Amino acid sequence: MVVLSFIAALLMFAMLCMVIDNKKETPEMMSSIYYMLGKRGWVFQLVMILFGMLMMICLLDSGLGEQCLAFIACAGLMFVGAAPRFLEQGERAVHKGAAIVSAVASVGWCLTVDWRMVLAFLTWYGVYWVGINKDSKPWLTAEFTAILLVMVTYWCNVLV
Repeated sequence: MVVLSFIAALLMFAMLCMVIDNKKETPEMMSSIYYMLGKRGWVFQLVMILFGMLMMICLLDSGLGEQCLAFIACAGLMFVGAAPRFLEQGERAVHKGAAIVSAVASVGWCLTVDWRMVLAFLTWYGVYWVGINKDSKPWLTAEFTAILLVMVTYWCNVLV
C-alpha cells in the first residue's frame, strides 16, 4: 500500500510541476490549476480523483486513526476533482464544500493518528504566515501543507 501512496504523491507533484513549467507561474490555489490547464483541465480532475482513490485505499488499509475521517477526507478530494469549476455558480457550492470538508477531515484524521505531527506542521505554517509577502501564495501553501501533512503522517506511522 505504501507504493500506492508514493504514486499518489508523484501524481500530485507532477501535476504541479507541469503547470508551473508550462505557465511559468504559480497558481493562487490548487483549484486554480484546472483553469490554468485550459483544455487540459481534465488532468486536474484525473489527478484529484486518482489521488483521493489511492490515498483512500492506503489510509483505510493502514487501520490508523479514525477511519471515517480518512474516508471523508479522500471522498471530499474526489468531489473536488469531480466539480472543478469553482468560478461557475453551479459547481461552486459543491467544490468549496468538498474542499472544506476534505481539509477538516484530513487534519482531523492526522490528529487521531499523531497530534505532534499536526502541531509541527501548524508551527511551520505559522512561521510561513509571519513571513508572508505580496508574492506569497497562502492558500496554495495551506492546501499543499495539508496534503503533505496527511502523506507524512501516513508514511511516518506505516514505515516506522
